[in-house]
Order: sequence, then C-alpha cells, then structure tokens
Amino acid sequence: MTKIKDPKIIGIVAVFSALAFVATRFIQIPILQTGGYLNFGEAIIYIAAIFFGPTVGGMVGAIGPALADITSPYAAFAPFTFIIKGLEGFIVGKISSGSKDKLKKVFGIILGGSVMIIGYFVVEISIFLIPPPVALIEVPFNILQFIVGGIISIILTERLKTSVDRIMYR
Repeated sequence: MTKIKDPKIIGIVAVFSALAFVATRFIQIPILQTGGYLNFGEAIIYIAAIFFGPTVGGMVGAIGPALADITSPYAAFAPFTFIIKGLEGFIVGKISSGSKDKLKKVFGIILGGSVMIIGYFVVEISIFLIPPPVALIEVPFNILQFIVGGIISIILTERLKTSVDRIMYR
C-alpha cells in the first residue's frame, strides 16, 4: 500500500495532479450539442493509477480534474468530478497497478471508465436535471474519452516502465 506521507509520493501526486489539470482544462475538444467537452485528463489519471496504485490514482483523479472544473465555466461539477474521477482513478489503480498483463490493465480502464460514464450521466439527470436524451448525447464522447485515454496510458506505461522503476526504487 502506498504511504501518502512519503515525500516522493506527495511529489508524484502533485505533479500528476498538475498534469491532469492541464490535460483536462486546456486540451479540450468541444461537444457542440451539449456545451461539454472531450479532454485528455483520463490518460494522466490512468498512467498515475497504473504506475503508483489506487491511492495515487484516486488522488490524481480527484484533484486535477476537479481543479480544472473550478477554474472553468463548469465549476458546479467540481464536487462531483472530485468523487467520480477519484473513484475512477482508484478503481484503475486497484485492478491494474503492478500488473504486467495488458488485459488486466484494459479491464481496469474499462471498469474505471464505466464508473466515469455512469457517474456523470447520473449527476447530469438527477442533480443538474438535464433531460436523459440530452445527457445521453455525452455518453459516446465519454466512452471515446476513456478509450483514447486508455490507449495512450497503456502505450506510455509499457514504454516508461523501466524509467519509473528506476525513480521509485533508488
């Protein structure tokens, strides 16, 4: 289990949260039908979760994207993003962390991504009272977002594994 008091882990959470913030807040593709956007923060959350486990993945998922919401026109989503993306990162880390099996990583990403999709859909229809047909428009974009993030994260974690091992186990 990751010890959050370890200065190295605190630094990792800070750096990956900042990266998730930037990838969420500034690398966006607008969804014209709903006013929402597709982003690349998922890739950063998944990389952190796969390399450093559920605690780091959950914290990065909660902090970076919630800060992106707070600093955007979507501030009302921030508390929900904190929970949804935090849970997403935790799940991916719990299933995928430390695994050399790509299928296990894919399964973790699919499960975490599914939590994100369902979480936002439920929040949109129950809290923000968005009509279900309108909220459903975002679902394919959220699916695309976690698939693209998953592909990027699997490619990068495979290529960077040796470098991260050197940093962590010095």
